[in-house]
Amino acid sequence: MKHKMFRVSMDTCRKAALCLLATCSGATYAQQKSLTDSIFKMHEIEVCADKYVVPKINKLPVPLQFMPITVNSISEELLENRNIVDLNEAVKFLPSTRLRTTYGGFTQFSVRGFDHTPIMIDGVRDERTSINNSAPLPDLSSCETVELIKGPASVLYGHSVVGGVLNVVRKSPVAQPLVKARMSYGTWNNKQSSIDLGGKVYGNMNYRATLNYSDNEGYRQTNNKRFSGYLALGGKINEHHFLELRGGFNRDKYGTEIGLPATMKSDIYDANDNEIYLNKDESLPGLNPKWRYNNESDFLKNKAENLQLTYTYTHSDAFKLDNRFSYNHDIIDYFSTEYIPYLESNNPIYKHYYLKDNKGTKKYICLDTVQITYPLRFAYDVHSYNEQLEASGSIQLNNGMKYNYLAGYNFVAFFRENYRGYGGGKPLTDFIEGPGLFSKIPVNNPQSMGYMKPHFGFAGVAESYTHGLYIQNLFEFSDKLKMMVAGRFDYFAYKYASADVKDSEKMGYTNRQSYDKMHTTAFTYRAGLVYLPTEKLSFYASYANLYLPYRDFPNTDATIYINEDGERFYPTGSKTFKPQSGFQAEVGGRFKWNQYLEASASLFYIRKNNEKKTLARRFEDPEDDNILKTVVGIVGSTASQGLELELKSNPLPGLFFNAGYAFTDAKIRKMKKTALLPLNDTEKGSLLPNAPRNTFVLAGDYTVQKGMLRNLGVNITVSYMDKVAHDLVRTVEFDRYWLTDLGLGYRLDNGIGLALNVRNVFNKSYHTQSLGRQLVPSDPRNIMATVSYTL
Repeated sequence: MKHKMFRVSMDTCRKAALCLLATCSGATYAQQKSLTDSIFKMHEIEVCADKYVVPKINKLPVPLQFMPITVNSISEELLENRNIVDLNEAVKFLPSTRLRTTYGGFTQFSVRGFDHTPIMIDGVRDERTSINNSAPLPDLSSCETVELIKGPASVLYGHSVVGGVLNVVRKSPVAQPLVKARMSYGTWNNKQSSIDLGGKVYGNMNYRATLNYSDNEGYRQTNNKRFSGYLALGGKINEHHFLELRGGFNRDKYGTEIGLPATMKSDIYDANDNEIYLNKDESLPGLNPKWRYNNESDFLKNKAENLQLTYTYTHSDAFKLDNRFSYNHDIIDYFSTEYIPYLESNNPIYKHYYLKDNKGTKKYICLDTVQITYPLRFAYDVHSYNEQLEASGSIQLNNGMKYNYLAGYNFVAFFRENYRGYGGGKPLTDFIEGPGLFSKIPVNNPQSMGYMKPHFGFAGVAESYTHGLYIQNLFEFSDKLKMMVAGRFDYFAYKYASADVKDSEKMGYTNRQSYDKMHTTAFTYRAGLVYLPTEKLSFYASYANLYLPYRDFPNTDATIYINEDGERFYPTGSKTFKPQSGFQAEVGGRFKWNQYLEASASLFYIRKNNEKKTLARRFEDPEDDNILKTVVGIVGSTASQGLELELKSNPLPGLFFNAGYAFTDAKIRKMKKTALLPLNDTEKGSLLPNAPRNTFVLAGDYTVQKGMLRNLGVNITVSYMDKVAHDLVRTVEFDRYWLTDLGLGYRLDNGIGLALNVRNVFNKSYHTQSLGRQLVPSDPRNIMATVSYTL
């Protein structure tokens, strides 16, 4: 299926950005009052003391205080004061979360120990993140708020919502004239510029527009370049009708990231004296963390556009009708060196060796040279359409009771063309040409041995369709007691077909084969109670289930399958595994004392059944001539339980702080052993990968309110990430670490602002990502200076 797209020239957009930026000279800490503000602004200190917060993500038009769910949020001010425009930096303010970037630009997000946490833009799911929770994401230059519902939310947003769902709320049109611009320069030649405009167009119609451009050489010379734009136009047509159109685009280019040469997979011995030279899991000494082993031909490009049209008809408090239609188009184009193993031989031609098996068989290894053995080429072209129709309202009943409802229908059509230049039993030389393929690279002071030119060899076409019917009911029996009952029915259909590549050098397919098809249905629900002993204090309890369909069809040529009994099996038919299911039980409480203090606490237990995990990659299949395959199996069930605490306070004018802590115990609860793999480390009770047990953040902001230093602001962020494993068999573990960031800013009365931000103040060495055993060093101490202007 082919789709047309609108195109934005990179040069044209960059020139437009420069023209806009030429009229201003940066951004400021001062904030224009937004029409959507509900609590306070950090530097204007405007307070609505008794006003409840109504997050956009919970759908029902009721205060969060009345809802039996846990919601965390990040404000625009918190991000702007710290010059944060990337989501991977922002989520540190959300306890019990971990976001990691892999391959240079693919983002993977986990909450409460589980990976499946879809990301939404303005309440509409980015369907790419529902497939494998891995995709490049746009910057946050147009972000107004980041909201996160923790725990399963299938009853709200359909399938594949296990750990939670994150919503990036973009900036709304404003009536008052707004000009905010900022220009920044920092360590490693990091350049950023952005502009934010708003105001009245005609009558009640207002607009908001942003542009952002960054060019960052980076600590490891990735040379990432990002460019994005956003426009929102809307307003009340009359008393009953509201119309808004939003659109955005991004043009991003990343240097792919493969890390440093691998840590040792076994103890390494010196061939001369047979003494241990390096222990298992140790890195080769003397590696410079800035050394880059990628080929100059590597690239990751992401182009995307989106449109969203919202119409709202408000009859009264008892009935409101919302219709939201969204279109998203996304292209990912990727080629990277990927794995760079050390040279090995069965003959004693190298200075070191390791023991290949229990019989003491020696495998000799060269620690001076790595080799490009399996570069990867793939691309995706994705179109998605989302139609959402909802009716909601609040009805006052007798005896002081109140009924709040929301009923809706959601349709999602998702189309993806995928292309790859590897596999199919063909040698890599059929897909890649040039002297770089199989070239040998010195470990010390690596230099490229020549270019590589990749080609596509295979194509595939995938389509999925989702129909969801849902209703949420919140009964307010009194000022003290509320009850939620919600349900949703989903029909999910998926089909996939292979095809031939039309041109090996660009995307496009022909000769599509017949589709393999599957479909599933599910009913999900949430029930909960909220008790408010006082207006400021509330307690809640809830129970919800989850639903996660699989999209893969059997492929025994590339995959080994393990069933729930730990035995190998050969799947037949269209389905490999049954859909995943599970539930969450949660209790919590909230306390809000005007603007001075807002606190929340929650205890949760999530269980997921029939869970599939990748147990091994590049595994030699003993039943198929030792061909390298991926091993996938059902681990039975996994569960996560924990405690979360959050505290926000504005005790004095100009002073604000936010603290959060989470303890998450995510483990395998049930699993059968398998004779195929030595899975002793993945028995019952083993911790899940990418699930830190402890996370903590403390953020503080203070702006001087009077005197000679009036408008001088300082901020500090201290965060902690516990150690986590890279995969289920704990091939690599990332050590725990503390990070401290500092910021200083000063705003002049003429609208000019100056700021200095220092990240990783104590120059902590740490890792958050790897490609297999190839660790990627994270950024050491770095500084960003900003000049800004607000009209």
